[in-house]
Amino acid sequence: MNHLQFVALWINCKSMSTSDSTRAARRIRKIVPALCLLVASLATFVFAAYPIYVIRPFTEQAPAALKRALWVLLYDKPVSLILASLLTALAFFLWRRSGWIARTLLVPVIGITILAAVSTWINPYEQMFHPLGEPKYVAANLAAIDPADMVIAVTLGKESRAYPIREMGYHHVVNDRLHQLPIVVTY
Repeated sequence: MNHLQFVALWINCKSMSTSDSTRAARRIRKIVPALCLLVASLATFVFAAYPIYVIRPFTEQAPAALKRALWVLLYDKPVSLILASLLTALAFFLWRRSGWIARTLLVPVIGITILAAVSTWINPYEQMFHPLGEPKYVAANLAAIDPADMVIAVTLGKESRAYPIREMGYHHVVNDRLHQLPIVVTY
């Protein structure tokens, strides 16, 4: 192999490696926007899920975290709708220009973003624990009352009410009137 053939082979190999590296760079340039949208959709989901996490029953809430969660609850619906619209539009815009790898990242972007927007309107704890509403009272039949039943008793003036714990354990809240005043009993 003479010197000219060696130089021609070296130039050919160099151009092949350059075309491979430019092809890889183009592929990465197509994946990076999809990755950014995926991170943004996850941030939108965290923004929507934060109040649900902080304001959960049977746990102690720190005052600062509760204040932040209530602020997020105040503004999460419009912010989530704007972010969901923006991220979904960008995902559809990128879809036409993307390869199969970027498209597999864009599908979860749309799903996570829509899930985040919908979750701002649904509070799972309101679905789990709902107030008992208007309680119905029955005359006390002392023979039918189990002495082992635990109750929450409220007395105001000369009027008293007892709320069975086994009912309160499910509903957690009773709205009632006692001595002509509205009261809320909680467990």
